Amino acid sequence: METLTLTTPFTEGPEVRKAQKLLARNKFAKFYDGKLDGVFDEETARACKRAKYWLGFTDASIDPIFGDRLAGFLDGSMPLPAAQTTRRKARLKADKEKPLREKAFAEAKKHLGVQEAPRDSNIVLFSKWYGTNGPWCAMFVTYCYVQAGAKGSFKKGAKWSYCPYILECAKAGDNHLALTQKPKRGDIVLYQFDQDARADHVGIFERFIDRSGNFTAIEGNTGSISDANGGEVMRRNRNKSQVLAFVRVGARV
Repeated sequence: METLTLTTPFTEGPEVRKAQKLLARNKFAKFYDGKLDGVFDEETARACKRAKYWLGFTDASIDPIFGDRLAGFLDGSMPLPAAQTTRRKARLKADKEKPLREKAFAEAKKHLGVQEAPRDSNIVLFSKWYGTNGPWCAMFVTYCYVQAGAKGSFKKGAKWSYCPYILECAKAGDNHLALTQKPKRGDIVLYQFDQDARADHVGIFERFIDRSGNFTAIEGNTGSISDANGGEVMRRNRNKSQVLAFVRVGARV
């Protein structure tokens, strides 16, 4: 089978459609939930990385490439090697434990009501911990995930203090971040408030409260005066119309 990966422009054709079908329909799991349109786009690339993670590929070989080896495992013509089977079982077992996102949400709840001091200074537990004095919504999310035990996806002083970088990595499926259309408690939510297509703010999703797309989230550096620079940790009511992306930490979405 032709080796497929992200290109500019996107690769199109029957080989891509065949890959999408295998990613969507196989004996392991539904790794691809998009259209079978024969276009190797970012969503298809993320599905390749997702499949490789759950089929026990080594971390170094989890990439956005669809080739003969992945095709063979998915269509059943090749059995998983013993080492991959072992890694697959370990990852499945870890997935059954309390999700990281739930632990991060529990950490976020502990800090409701925390405010920067003095006002408008950006001086607060989360910016002090991260080591940068500046708008701290992403530092708050980073703090919660690191305290919850995140490894690789979040890191004190390095990942993340800037919302657009979180979105870039999620789109690429890097650093164990991935976009999701069906957010769960503890997932990350990136907002867009000024219509410039750049992420303005980030929080931790809690739950939908109605069928109109309204939901609650716990956010750092927000407030009644400024959605994205309000200086307090708060539970906010939001709507999907304000959302740029929902992001899940971990390979499975």
